[in-house]
Amino acid sequence: MLRKLEGAKAEQFKEIVSGDETTVVQVDHIRYLIARLPVLNEVQFDIESDPSLAAEIEDANRDIAEGRVYTTAEAIRMLERGDFE
Repeated sequence: MLRKLEGAKAEQFKEIVSGDETTVVQVDHIRYLIARLPVLNEVQFDIESDPSLAAEIEDANRDIAEGRVYTTAEAIRMLERGDFE
């Protein structure tokens, strides 16, 4: 699961990992390994950190694979007629 840190939490996290490739953090006698991952682009990160967005994209990919695709003009006509579910 991806979690996005912002603001003060992000700054504190950056101080903890301080540029190392891997860092071990102990919290309440439990050790956690923090490792730097390959850079994801912002869109990829947003998709992977939002389950509902990931599900919508999966549905869209399934529609495309099953041939449920429309031109822009067809989509506009369908919207105008209220044909979309």
